[in-house]
Amino acid sequence: MLQLQRILRVVAIATVTTPAFAANQTATVTPVIVGGSLPYRVALQQYDTARQMQRPSVHSFVAGEYDGQWVVIGGQSNGLHGFDVDRTSIPERFQNSDVWVMDPVNKTSWSRSLIPGVASSGLSTEQLLSITSANTQFEQIGDRLYVTGGFGDDDVVDPTSRDTFSNLTAFDLPGLIDWAKGGTGMAGDHIRQISDPLFKVTGGDMYEIDGKMHLVFGQDFNQPYDGNRVNGEYTKQVRTFTIEDDGTNLGFTEVQSTTPEDHFRRRDLNVYPTIRDNNGSLEQGITVLSGVFTETRGAWTVPIEIDADGNPTQIDLGNDPVNANGELDNDPNVFKQGMNNYHSAKLGLFSEATGAMHELLFGGITLQEYDPTNPSADANGFVTDLALPNTSQISSVVRYDDGSYEQHFLGAFPELFTDELDPQLMRFGSNAEFFVADGIPTYENGVLNLDLLPVGDTTVGYIFGGIITNAPHVFRNEAALSSASGEIFTVVLTKIPEPTTTALIGIAAAIAVARRRLPR
Repeated sequence: MLQLQRILRVVAIATVTTPAFAANQTATVTPVIVGGSLPYRVALQQYDTARQMQRPSVHSFVAGEYDGQWVVIGGQSNGLHGFDVDRTSIPERFQNSDVWVMDPVNKTSWSRSLIPGVASSGLSTEQLLSITSANTQFEQIGDRLYVTGGFGDDDVVDPTSRDTFSNLTAFDLPGLIDWAKGGTGMAGDHIRQISDPLFKVTGGDMYEIDGKMHLVFGQDFNQPYDGNRVNGEYTKQVRTFTIEDDGTNLGFTEVQSTTPEDHFRRRDLNVYPTIRDNNGSLEQGITVLSGVFTETRGAWTVPIEIDADGNPTQIDLGNDPVNANGELDNDPNVFKQGMNNYHSAKLGLFSEATGAMHELLFGGITLQEYDPTNPSADANGFVTDLALPNTSQISSVVRYDDGSYEQHFLGAFPELFTDELDPQLMRFGSNAEFFVADGIPTYENGVLNLDLLPVGDTTVGYIFGGIITNAPHVFRNEAALSSASGEIFTVVLTKIPEPTTTALIGIAAAIAVARRRLPR
C-alpha cells in the first residue's frame, strides 16, 4: 500500500479545470511503434515492498554514484512543484536538507543533515538554500559531482521568496560520503562553490565532453511557481565552459555560448549523452528531446542534436524549425516525439554492431499514451491528450546509424495503488533518476554498452524518487494528489539479439573489449 506524503486525501469528485490548450511545435507526431523489432525488452520490479532500506521521498534532486553507492542531494519532498501551496500564507520549506547515501546491494543507507548548526555541516544558511535547490543541472566527473543553478527558496527570512541560483558547486564524493556515514569534520570540507550569472539556470541539463562542460537550455525563474501561467527567461542556448578544479580552488574558463534561437526555448526535458559511429570512429554527443514550452505554451516535439563542441542543430531537414507554416507536419521524414515528453528517469544503450543509439524513457509526462481499448484511441491504439498527462508508460527513442529516428512502446511501471479501500493507480517517473548497477559495461559518458551485455536478463540499474500522482492531471484538479516518491524500481533488461545481427554483435563485443575507450 502506498501513501502520499504531506498531502491530505480529498474524497469529493471535482471537475478538472485546465487552461486553453496551446499549440505544440507540431500538430502531428510520428507514430509510436508497438511490438517492433528491438534487441531487448525491459521490465521494472518493485525493489523492496517492505522498505528494508530507509530513504527519502524526494524529486528533482542531484544524483551521484561512487563505489557502488548512490548519493542524493537537494530536491523537493512535496508534490508537483508545490501547486497545492496556498500563496496567501507562508508555506513550509520542502527542500531536502539531508545528504543521503544508499547501498542498493546491501540495502543499507545513511543520512546526515546539512542545516547549519546541525551535525557539523559547516555551511551558511545561504549555502544550504542553494545546495538544496531543485531542478539543477549536474554532471559527475570521476569522484567529483558538479552542480549548476537550481530553483528554490532563496531568502533566509522570507520562505515565500523563490529564485534561480547562480552557483557552480563541486561535491567531493568520497569525503562527503564518509561524512554522511558519521565521519569527523564538516560537510563544508567537501563542498566548494563559486557564483556567476553563467550558471543561473534551472530546468536544463549539463554534460561534459572532452573536457568541455555543456549547459543545455533551461530558464532563469525568480518567483513562486504556478504551473504554465508564467515562465522565466529561457536561455535558448548551449553554454560551454571548462571547469578548473585542483581540489582546493574552483573556477572556470573558455566560456562560449551559442546564439539564442526560438526553437531552443526549452526546459524540463530529457537530455542525454550519446555515441555514434563516424566512419569507424566513435564520437560523443548530446541529444535533446521534446520539453516545454513553445511561445504558445505548447510542447516541443522535434529533437535537437548537440556535437562535442556544443553546437546545437534541430533535426528538421531544412524546414522552418518553429513550424510556423506546418512544414514539419507535412514532412514524414522529420521525427516528431509522441511519448515521454518531460524530464524522467532514463538510460542509454549503444550498439557498435548496428550503430544504433537507444534511449529508454521511464514515465513522466506525455502527449500520447497507449490504450487500445479507449474509444478515443487512434488506429495504432494511442490516445492524444494536449493537456500532457502524467504517465507510467515506457518508451525508447532510437537513432539509427543513418540519422533516422523511431520511438517504440515498451510497457509500463508495475501497477501500484494508493490503498485498499479506494485503490487508485499511481503514476511514476517524472523528475526521477536512473542509477546504473555496479559492474555494468558503460562508455565513459555513462551510455551502456549493449553489445557487451549478456543475452537474457540483466539487472542494469535502478530508478529512484520522482513525482508520483494518482491521476493523469493534478494541476488545478482538487480530487487528484501528488507527492514525492520514495519508491525504488529494479530495471531488468532482457537482451534478444536480432537473428540477422547475432554474428555481428558477437564480433563487436570481442572488439569492444580491447577497443580504445572514448576519451574524457
